[in-house]
Amino acid sequence: MIQIPVEKTEKIQKVPKEITTKLKEMGILNRVKFMKKELVFCPMRNAKISPMYCIQCPFFLRRVKGVVYCRYDEKKI
Repeated sequence: MIQIPVEKTEKIQKVPKEITTKLKEMGILNRVKFMKKELVFCPMRNAKISPMYCIQCPFFLRRVKGVVYCRYDEKKI
């Protein structure tokens, strides 16, 4: 399990409509809108992305107090 710290930003990150519609279907879009102003380093994509992508990822475990927990492991894949 990887612990990825969340970085706060001033600029709102662009999130594709596919992600927002999936979150809307799940009924959690209003609870995670604040994540548009945050970034995390994704080990799978090897880039900084919005934590809103993480919620859709199969490796996502949870997000607690500014840390995203991910179970992605390069060695096992």
